[in-house]
Amino acid sequence: RATGNIGRRGVGVNPLRGQNNVQGSCDMGSFPHEFSGYRHVSQDDVRQVFENAWARPMDAEPGYRIPNMFDEACAGAFKGLYVQGEDVAQSDPNIQHVEEALRSLEVLIVQDLFLNETARFAHVFFPGTSFLEKDGTFINAERRINRVRPVMKPKCGKEEWRVTQDLANAMGYEEMRFNSAAEIMDEIAALTPTFAGVSFTMLDEKGSVQWPCNEKAPDGTPIMHVEEFVRGKGCFVPTPFVPTKEKTNRKFPLILTTGRILTQYNVGAQTRRTENVKWWDEDVLEINPADAEARGIYDGHWVSLRSRKGETTLRARISERMTPGVVYTTFHYPETGANVVTTELSDWATSCPEYKVTAVEVSPANHRSGWQESHD
Repeated sequence: RATGNIGRRGVGVNPLRGQNNVQGSCDMGSFPHEFSGYRHVSQDDVRQVFENAWARPMDAEPGYRIPNMFDEACAGAFKGLYVQGEDVAQSDPNIQHVEEALRSLEVLIVQDLFLNETARFAHVFFPGTSFLEKDGTFINAERRINRVRPVMKPKCGKEEWRVTQDLANAMGYEEMRFNSAAEIMDEIAALTPTFAGVSFTMLDEKGSVQWPCNEKAPDGTPIMHVEEFVRGKGCFVPTPFVPTKEKTNRKFPLILTTGRILTQYNVGAQTRRTENVKWWDEDVLEINPADAEARGIYDGHWVSLRSRKGETTLRARISERMTPGVVYTTFHYPETGANVVTTELSDWATSCPEYKVTAVEVSPANHRSGWQESHD
């Protein structure tokens, strides 16, 4: 597209989403500044559509992103949080700040498959359902709407959306009265122009389709832009490089970067309960041989990993994979608390946390950190 090659198959630029329904979540307005179909909350006509359908006033100002929620919770201005399928107390940076925020909430509701780290702070826990129990749709990066059908009844006895609906009803919002997931899809179609022609019946008959799917494109839209883009031929905006505020110094001379390992998924809530632990049963700190020798660190020995934000203890793995000056660990095991040491610094445009650059020091250790003792 950047070279003008539009309107043909295979020339688009698509993001590689981290999980299976990230695209669908964004399409449905999970952003704090947009309704479904990527319509900004400041648009009066769009808000009116939802106010008429939901019988409640809609805020014209964008809501908080997750890091902002934590900051406001610590300040006493953000009172309640409903977390579905995310373990912020393990996955988010600067865990001690996250824990302070969760403790500050007047009500924290967690809905998940497992009692995860975030559930330790919950006032209410609701059981979740797996993809094998869901009736609905997943949408992938090429805008393809795929039907998902349950292979078993929910083990907890109730579909996940019904739990949310029951909560809304109990809180006095009687207008939410769906009888099936198909009815929810019908409401999506009624309120979202790009989904106007979508229903479970249509998907069952035609198979998957790509939005926009409406009166103009009843069979979906395989190629989004043919002659031009919505704004014309395109808009190139130079983005200035903004360096990180995190700096190394004599006290913290190394750079820590974190990531995942093939055999564990995200925070490990699911994969740690499988045979995958035979391949990866703990988080380790990978360190270059030169850095290890300079610090008296031996392979397999315990080391203290410290930053300006916190400290944790884990085993060292001397590895040529790491360049001198850089260390690496995963965040799959809650008892490690890798994100205790990462900072809350984030990207200026998206508020995406800066997991990859944390100034640290590593030294031999014979004890667990204070945070780990408290966690245990």
